[in-house]
Amino acid sequence: MAEEQRVYLDDIYANEQCQGSVFRAVVMMAQEARFVNKQATQGYITLTKKPTTIAMYKFKEGKLSITDKKANDQAEAVAVAEPEMTSENVAQVSAAADDAFGA
Repeated sequence: MAEEQRVYLDDIYANEQCQGSVFRAVVMMAQEARFVNKQATQGYITLTKKPTTIAMYKFKEGKLSITDKKANDQAEAVAVAEPEMTSENVAQVSAAADDAFGA
């Protein structure tokens, strides 16, 4: 393996996105490699290097990022919050349920 293809612990610790976590760094590069491979399989890009090598280069250049699933889940939960149930809404829901179940 060429020296330039290696990702050292210093590279991981210096990367703000993975916050010094080797696991996060591996996840970031693996997700990027899968994405690159999928794009190549679908014919959108032509590969000149292996997907993992491309992902490693992007990581070392600081072009990869990762989002916390917890933060995304909270944002989605806020986005799809149910409207407040009023007496009018309850009556509509009850009528719809009666129609659906033939009551």
